[in-house]
Amino acid sequence: MSITAAAEPRPAKATDGAAWDAQVLEGQPRAHYMQSDAWARTREESPWRALRDVVTVPVAGGERPLPIQLFERSVPLAGRILFLPRVAGIDAAAVDAITARAKAYPKRWFGLKMETFQAEDPELIAAFERNGWVRAASSQYQHAVAVDLTGTLDEVAARFKKRARNSYRAAENKFGVTVEKVAMTPEHEAEMHRLIGETKERSGGYFRHPEYFQRIWDVYKTVGQGHFYVAHYQGEVQSMAFVMRFGDTAWYKDAGSIRENAKIFAPYLMQWKIMQDLHAQGVTLYELANIPDPAEWETSDIRGLYTFKTAWAAEPVTYMPTFELPLTGRYALWQKAGRWLRAVYTRRTGDAWF
Repeated sequence: MSITAAAEPRPAKATDGAAWDAQVLEGQPRAHYMQSDAWARTREESPWRALRDVVTVPVAGGERPLPIQLFERSVPLAGRILFLPRVAGIDAAAVDAITARAKAYPKRWFGLKMETFQAEDPELIAAFERNGWVRAASSQYQHAVAVDLTGTLDEVAARFKKRARNSYRAAENKFGVTVEKVAMTPEHEAEMHRLIGETKERSGGYFRHPEYFQRIWDVYKTVGQGHFYVAHYQGEVQSMAFVMRFGDTAWYKDAGSIRENAKIFAPYLMQWKIMQDLHAQGVTLYELANIPDPAEWETSDIRGLYTFKTAWAAEPVTYMPTFELPLTGRYALWQKAGRWLRAVYTRRTGDAWF
């Protein structure tokens, strides 16, 4: 797929998939799966439409292309909004370039929401603010645990906290828990839906519709970038996980478990076996996704999740805040009523707006 200068982002094409992924992996260090062709395909039946652009970023002695995948959606009265999810490889020069590029887009887009797959950086925050971006509500989690899979497996394990190593060793050696990667068959998908449902009922937290999960699984099993793992104890399923990979990075995307037998530490062994498998594939970073704010975790409804996930790394990651760039005067309407609109949409549909 050649890079051509266009007046605006162009619609994503299925025939460009492999070339687009290669371009993103080259142009965005530690690229996120939301910038991949597979993720665009998961949104095909949603109100969002995938678009693609290439921004030219100045560097010492020349320039570099920064491929970005955006999504657009109509907003009542205001027009259309652009959403750039989890873009990586951003520095101050890239913020300048994205700003200039977006301001040259046609005025049917009133604003651009951008979420960055990078750790919080005061200099980068200053670059956004200098360019007129404003803080906005995040649609993705801001805190996570990222497991470093570089080096030998012994070196990987040495970076875990002691409770992680003790727990997965007990699960395997004392209790006889087993873990395997399984095919994404209808039977295993039904089991995963059941476990997610049990987890939802037990936790009382917000979960997307089963159809949302199924659409992602359908796409990712087709492209070979997603797999199921299952932990058994005495012949019974204890927990399952859906893991996604893009380039040399992987994500713990979906999971479900039963309440019984919590003291056999099955989820710990499942994670360690997943990491061993990813390590063998050449993955160098494994993100365990959402955790509570480290400053408030002790009072969080998911403090148990915090304890579990933070066992795998020395420190959690705090990602960059979310920003929006006003592109027309209609942005003021979105800024005033957007939160209300999203809340009403969620109440009516049970789904998140973004």
